[in-house]
Amino acid sequence: MKYKCIVSYDGYGFNGYQRQKHDKNTIQEVIENVLSTIFKEKIIIYGSGRTDKSVHAIGQVFHFESDKNVPVNNLKKAMNEMLPLSIQIKSCEVVSNEFHARYSSHKKVYVYKIKNTNEKNVFEDRYYSYVKEKIDVELLKEAASLFVGEHNFKNFTTNKIEEVESFNKTIYDVKVKSTKERIEITFYGSGFLRYQVRMMVGALIVVSTNKKDISFISKLLKDNVDEKCSYKADPQGLYLKRVIY
Repeated sequence: MKYKCIVSYDGYGFNGYQRQKHDKNTIQEVIENVLSTIFKEKIIIYGSGRTDKSVHAIGQVFHFESDKNVPVNNLKKAMNEMLPLSIQIKSCEVVSNEFHARYSSHKKVYVYKIKNTNEKNVFEDRYYSYVKEKIDVELLKEAASLFVGEHNFKNFTTNKIEEVESFNKTIYDVKVKSTKERIEITFYGSGFLRYQVRMMVGALIVVSTNKKDISFISKLLKDNVDEKCSYKADPQGLYLKRVIY
């Protein structure tokens, strides 16, 4: 049987989602250990994608397989009783054998949260990126619109050419919400490369704080320009919000 689960996690205390050879403090490792205990066999989970150290998820998706039939309501309850409070299963269901958490996805939604203030809050430091310089929200919205459409994002990633099938990704929409001190930038895309969202946000921040002209982004999106974006926003402001199938 193939099981699909949606999980939320506070990634601040973990060294990323993906299991690592010499580091057991990852989201995947913790979940696999719990499932292996429940099913009394070695369980390997396959996620929709990896998130970096200190990056959060509201709706990460993973699947796994087992010959054992465990009622999904019981499975969700058992997992949440055994997992730490920083990792919580939102739903479990049985899916067809054709389903794959990564390869079956059509869109992903990421949100990036900024506090535009120089006064930090000890209870929020791990969930926001702080920007001291005043952000011009209207300029940020204008700059964000440049990312919409299909582009070559080779200058907004650390992926090497041999690591990916293509640097071309489609951004369907970028939405910006703001209050007095808080700004949320939501990206709707076909998929994202390593560090792509954080580098896009880094570029938006330097443009909207008038450290760079808006043409900086347009230039980096051109296929014939080999100049990496040297700005990468902090990890704790990033959330994988939703995976769409």
